[in-house]
Amino acid sequence: MNLEKALVWFRRDLRDQDHAALAAALSQARQVYCAFVFDSTILDALPSRSDRRVHFIYESLVELDNALRTRGGGLIVRHGKASELIPQLAGELGVSAVFANRDYEPYAKLRDGKVAKMLQTGGIAFHLCKDQVIFDRDEVLTQGGKPFTVFTPYKNAWLKRLTAADYASCTGTTGQLAGLALAGVPALPEIGFAKTDLAILDIHPGMSGASLLWKRFQNNSIMHYRELRDFPAAKGSSSLSVHLRFGTVSLRKLVRAA
Repeated sequence: MNLEKALVWFRRDLRDQDHAALAAALSQARQVYCAFVFDSTILDALPSRSDRRVHFIYESLVELDNALRTRGGGLIVRHGKASELIPQLAGELGVSAVFANRDYEPYAKLRDGKVAKMLQTGGIAFHLCKDQVIFDRDEVLTQGGKPFTVFTPYKNAWLKRLTAADYASCTGTTGQLAGLALAGVPALPEIGFAKTDLAILDIHPGMSGASLLWKRFQNNSIMHYRELRDFPAAKGSSSLSVHLRFGTVSLRKLVRAA
């Protein structure tokens, strides 16, 4: 353990278990703070203030904050430009490093580049971990060293490379969670949004919602997935896509089960 304090920046990974960045931080730092930013750069561009995605994220954050509190920490939530707020928060907390899970979308990559530069100016390291996928970047390439352009050869190469270590659970329990006094999730109206009809649509946010869907799929649909998955009227799929999108379930957990 070579760090006194570190900050974990949650993004599309709203869970406290099997979380690559959180595990890495707890393995390397004595005290670990956890934070999330409602990024105004993204939110300000949304056409409606009643957005199901924002509502889903909000409810998932409330659950995540509660889970972190039971472990002695809590979630520090801010609203504004993430590229400015994360370096600012890191400086205020006096951390030596910021840990986050890698995001592959164009805006996220630009944002992370800005954050890395600002943190470097303050002498703070920025560590990005692989969490959303089993393999990324150049880990699975053709024999000619190029990216695949056809799915089936890629799938075959992916399976050939796969080992149990690739989907092992990420754990890090040496360090301690911190920041309880700073933690808390603002109400949706405080960031300019309203609750939506998630409950009516039977959409359950958070880690508990993902667990519920996973149990339903295992108990009712998984053995008939091949026959039912292409019929919209049948509940033949897991319906976990939104949970994978926002990381309320671990991809590695699902791969282990598969």
